Amino acid sequence: MKKLFIVTVAVVLVVMSGAAFATEARLTALGRDVAPYICDDANVYSWYATLPSYSNLLIVGLWNDWEYDDGDDVEAAFGLTYALGEDGAWGTLAIGLMENTPGPNQDSWMASEIWGWWDSRDIFDWSLYNRYMLMYGYQMEGMSFGLFFSRACEADKYESDYGDPYEQEWKEAYTTLGLGFRMDIGEDMVLDAAFDYTKASYLYTYTDIDADEEADPGKAMAFRARMFYNWREDITFVPYFDFSTQDFAYSPVDEFYSDEGYGFKTTAFKFGIGANMKVNEDNMILFAIEPFAYWKGEPSGYTDDYEDEWETTVKTMPKFILALESDLTDWLTFRTGCSKSLAKYGYSWSDADDSEEYWENYDSDFDPFTWNLGLGFHFGDFDIDCVLNKDVPFSMGYWLTGYQNNYDNETTPVGMISAVYHF
Repeated sequence: MKKLFIVTVAVVLVVMSGAAFATEARLTALGRDVAPYICDDANVYSWYATLPSYSNLLIVGLWNDWEYDDGDDVEAAFGLTYALGEDGAWGTLAIGLMENTPGPNQDSWMASEIWGWWDSRDIFDWSLYNRYMLMYGYQMEGMSFGLFFSRACEADKYESDYGDPYEQEWKEAYTTLGLGFRMDIGEDMVLDAAFDYTKASYLYTYTDIDADEEADPGKAMAFRARMFYNWREDITFVPYFDFSTQDFAYSPVDEFYSDEGYGFKTTAFKFGIGANMKVNEDNMILFAIEPFAYWKGEPSGYTDDYEDEWETTVKTMPKFILALESDLTDWLTFRTGCSKSLAKYGYSWSDADDSEEYWENYDSDFDPFTWNLGLGFHFGDFDIDCVLNKDVPFSMGYWLTGYQNNYDNETTPVGMISAVYHF
């Protein structure tokens, strides 16, 4: 599955957890899975109510997909946050400008990995041109709220009067609305909560076909919450919970499906607890454990004459997350992080008819381990963070490592660069 970076459209929230300013590249360098347990401008995209905490930032993101052998595919995204009124008295507004928005169905590959083969499970996993990405946040005494709106769409219309009149129209769109809430609970606790709703629509009309093709219901919802508890001056605990569901299919069913399962429906939830440990002024360690996570994917429905039933699952018990951030000098920061999951992937399939029944179950233990590393540079009003290719320490020249780089390798030394300018 292609990894897609979504532009940061907001600012850093400083809440007992390490560096004052950071970026999407910072989170990726720390291992990506740290995102729920740490606060910065990058995951304001998920925690909308943190936007009022900072304003007046210009954010630039550059990235490629060297990890997936597509090093020439370099993309960019820009964001701007601005305080309305003196000291943000009227709130904070943010805008993000980028080319594409990834499809809301980013789980279809999991069904394929577990041999869950049915029609249209990959519906809405493609990217569309992004039109708008806006956020607004307002700070009150002891609490704040944030609003998020994103719109991506593409449309094409063709008409011809050459010979038989012909008309064809195609429309696709992703629309996401988000709401965030943040509240101080006493002097030592901060609660974050966020909810978002995404609707995906698809319509394809033809003059020479009686029925139109469209998507229904095409929706995804997610709720997440976390709390920062300042247990001691040097340790902050972060409990976290996440729940999401989605359901995508084409309509009308009778016109587009024949004797099969169709669409894609998922349910997922997880919970965990992390600890931000400030070793000293220059070093921060993050450790988190997610005791249980569950994901289930299945067809949105079955046609009347279809006897098969599919179900794919992923259970993780548990996942461990560990990251280090170290300020080597006033202008240079080193970051690295990893995650280790003890997971079980599986699928079940059954096929019943009037005479007999066939069934099949498959379970597989899978213990994925992922890690990243990166550097941060700080110059005046600029913070520039980079995610490094994991081969860089071993391919910096024969004189240093005794290792020669492969000239046929299309990867690049740096996979992502994020920069923030404070004004």
